[in-house]
Amino acid sequence: NETSSFHPPLHILVTGGSVTLGTKCGTNPVGIPAPGGKEFWVNTPCTWASRLQNLFNEALFKNKSVVKVTNIAAGGASSEIAKVVLEYQLMTEEVKKVQPHVVIWSHAPNDAQESDMNAIFYTHLPGFVNAARNLNLCDEQLPMVIMLEDFYGYEDYSRVNMLSGYLSKLSSWYGLMNVNQANVINHELWSNYDNSTRISYILGSEFELHSGMGNHVGVAWTLFFNFLSAFTDSCTDGLLGVGIPASSMPLKFLGPYDESGSYRMIQSTWQTNQDRARNHCSKQQMSKERTEPCTYAFMANAMSGVNNVAELQAKMAEVLTASDGWDASGFPSEFFILWEEFFSGGYVNLTLHMGAIFLLQIFFTMQKNSPKSVGMLQNMVLHFHFGSKLSQTQTF
Repeated sequence: NETSSFHPPLHILVTGGSVTLGTKCGTNPVGIPAPGGKEFWVNTPCTWASRLQNLFNEALFKNKSVVKVTNIAAGGASSEIAKVVLEYQLMTEEVKKVQPHVVIWSHAPNDAQESDMNAIFYTHLPGFVNAARNLNLCDEQLPMVIMLEDFYGYEDYSRVNMLSGYLSKLSSWYGLMNVNQANVINHELWSNYDNSTRISYILGSEFELHSGMGNHVGVAWTLFFNFLSAFTDSCTDGLLGVGIPASSMPLKFLGPYDESGSYRMIQSTWQTNQDRARNHCSKQQMSKERTEPCTYAFMANAMSGVNNVAELQAKMAEVLTASDGWDASGFPSEFFILWEEFFSGGYVNLTLHMGAIFLLQIFFTMQKNSPKSVGMLQNMVLHFHFGSKLSQTQTF
């Protein structure tokens, strides 16, 4: 309405991997220029997240900025990583200032390739939902969490189907909106698997993990339709005075799925979670200060402003008193040969002179065009839990 400019926009936060980030989002078979001028890589206007924002603001609100979609996807990110990103707020300062009204999960391509699918269902997905809801713990309804299963051309269909079932089951348990965009186009793609021309006109690319412009357009429209459907259903139910009353305890505090539990245990855990949250929020309201994560943390990727040697060294300089260089061991570093061009110091140790018990998660990609096949840092998450004074050398 005409007073919309006086109200803050509806904030939608999107998490995902390289598909959501926009890898190949400008690819198409008819030569349409990619919005933003980039056809291959990262968070340009051709991503489905950007297109979703445009659909809302242009189609519904006459180009007013009523809906703001923020995309914090990172290549290789799974639900496990996304949970850490949200829990420790590994985002830019601008993003951290905004409490989202909606959080969209879009990690299916990477979760489907995890080795332990049971961990995905029982640990990583519930962990993400909990971290997303806790972005605004003291609002008992928001943020709304949406699980998006977009299309990705992963060939092991048994794992894709297993993850799809997990998402449906989990969404039912937590009362989440579950949007399966892949199901909209799967049958057409399967029936034309050997027809590359037909597939390219649907996806904008070949049948592959990172599909092109057509798929990003399709994801945006599918989400947009589901949002509108939910809005109209809710408004209609309100006008007619129908619908199922909300539970006396907000779904936000429902405990994780547990097949060994009883109904009484479900109720007890739910009540305990609600009481703890309300007690915490009551204290926070009295102090009028918002509790921030006390862990020093950052994430190295294109979205955080820590994305090359100089930026990484500057960030580490905030807390390091001495650095002897870098080393890597274990999977997946065994696949990478040369580090000297990225990490000064080569195969040596990083010495931390501070109170530190830290978790390090690293994901690498090959720089395919490099003559030396240099391993390049793609994502890194560091957590420094401050405690007693320690001086230790860590090799990672």
